[in-house]
Amino acid sequence: MGESGTICPFPASLKKLDVEGEASMKSMALLSNLTSLTTLRLSNCWNLTVDGFNPLIAVNLIEMRVYNCNTLAADMLSEVASHSQRAKLLPAGYFSRLEVLIVDDICGLLVAPICNLLAPALHTLEFSFDESTESFTEEQDRALQLLTSLQNLIFYACEGLQSLPQGLHRLSSLKELLVFGSPKIRSMPKDGLPVSLRKLQMNDRIAEIDKQIETIKRTNPDLSISYYPSSTSCEIDLSAFFA
Repeated sequence: MGESGTICPFPASLKKLDVEGEASMKSMALLSNLTSLTTLRLSNCWNLTVDGFNPLIAVNLIEMRVYNCNTLAADMLSEVASHSQRAKLLPAGYFSRLEVLIVDDICGLLVAPICNLLAPALHTLEFSFDESTESFTEEQDRALQLLTSLQNLIFYACEGLQSLPQGLHRLSSLKELLVFGSPKIRSMPKDGLPVSLRKLQMNDRIAEIDKQIETIKRTNPDLSISYYPSSTSCEIDLSAFFA
């Protein structure tokens, strides 16, 4: 049993949960006993809401992938950040152990409370299938810069995105930047990319971007650059990011 007498269908000892296309799931209360989870993957659960969410679910999480679940990812992380700040339910001084986060909600994720929570451990952040975001506000840019452990940043099939964050050059720990399936991006950030970057993978070659990247390459000769046609089906292998 979970909170308010909710019957929890999974054993409390469960370490990994992967749920896809389950329209019957409507409340996070169903998962409220899963405080041992290290991996949580929820996709295409359109009716699932944050109602009944237990912030203790996040205590041991190392990987989280949530997309096509409306604003669920941001709602959950906001709840965790809120309880952490008030030292309610979560241990005093709690910070997330999350290392890998894959979501489809750029606007919901890039807010200061969530990024502060994720800063100590998050090394891989992927935005996938965000079709509504076109650009980054100054507030979102500043929030992204709070992710001081970030090494891998991926934009995958963000079809509305027209530009990258202008403050990317301030991410001093960033090693890999991958941009796939985002054909509207026509320029690099005006202040370039961080000197720590070692790998850049982009969509089709575009003359404007090519020229900017050549300038970046002169200041960062160790940078490896590759391009993938937008028609290419790319499977992003994240296994190397766990090494």
